[in-house]
Amino acid sequence: MIAAGWALAGCLPEGTPPWQVDHPIAAAIRVDIEERGPYGPISPRPDRLVAAAMPGDKIRVTPFLVGPDGPLDLEEVAPAWFYCQATRCFEDIARPEPLRDCETEPLGPDSSCRIGTGASVTLQLGELTSLGLFGDPPSVYMVSGTPGGASTQRCVERLRDLTGAAETLRDCLLVIEPLPIGPFWRLLVVADFLGLTDALPLSTIPVEAQSAEPSLFPEVRPFELTITGQGGSVRHEVANPEDTVHVAPGDTVEIDAPVDPLDSQLYYQTLLGGDGLPVMQAQFEPITSTWLLTDAVAEPVPGVQQVTWQVPEDAADAIHGYYLLGDTRSIVWAWLRFEVTGAPGTSGAAGS
Repeated sequence: MIAAGWALAGCLPEGTPPWQVDHPIAAAIRVDIEERGPYGPISPRPDRLVAAAMPGDKIRVTPFLVGPDGPLDLEEVAPAWFYCQATRCFEDIARPEPLRDCETEPLGPDSSCRIGTGASVTLQLGELTSLGLFGDPPSVYMVSGTPGGASTQRCVERLRDLTGAAETLRDCLLVIEPLPIGPFWRLLVVADFLGLTDALPLSTIPVEAQSAEPSLFPEVRPFELTITGQGGSVRHEVANPEDTVHVAPGDTVEIDAPVDPLDSQLYYQTLLGGDGLPVMQAQFEPITSTWLLTDAVAEPVPGVQQVTWQVPEDAADAIHGYYLLGDTRSIVWAWLRFEVTGAPGTSGAAGS
């Protein structure tokens, strides 16, 4: 999921356009199913992965940390990871006492724990303890340093005030990411099977909900670019994620990002009925996308699966475009590098 919703630090500073990345940020966090447990669904599509966890699953958590010069080296910054209830994450991790190491943790943690550090970490989920977890969702909490700024360890110390100094969390990235959980109807079955005190009648599960697809990660397809020069010249390119595209100051860049229409999914949203019991209602959720750019370009013009922007006359020698694709339950990402020929200070600049 896009991490901005629960970001506690590392946000864009005041005055910077929301589409510009001029310092390191946490753009998104992805939760994969490393090993499916006894209750998890099998993907109905062989080319798509399930994007929501169930009790007994082993999950893998990976961040998308980016900056003005490209994606951050995750091995270098080595984020620290914790497992906690969303409302307790900040307070529990900020305590000076070290947290216990995570083991097999119930879905709905009894207490916060330390998963470990690294570019990507795994966590073994245990049994479901309550259906009340949706009011205070189990979450992962990432604390990360930044290149040229504070180290991850320093950020954890600042958070816990172990230094004894009145330091801020500047140059630190902190994100609380609620775990994507579901499908909800399966949780109702598990709660009934386990005999939980807050289990709900299985009659609340409509038959059609049981045949709906689980949440799946969408696919990033090759990008189709139309680049128009200041003199009116037009060229078309197809670029794969992480490709380098050559542009010049003043070029207008139109990026078409095709989306598989089947990636927009039908979910069953749970509402509270008049009798106090949940009612499951079908809701179609389209796939949306966002582009972030690393130079002070004028506001990009969004379109249907498209974005158009212009290379600044005083552009840096390279501009990175970060692409986020997904819905409220899943997120994938990609990026392109735009090498600016003729940018000030480059070998292709006039007079060089």
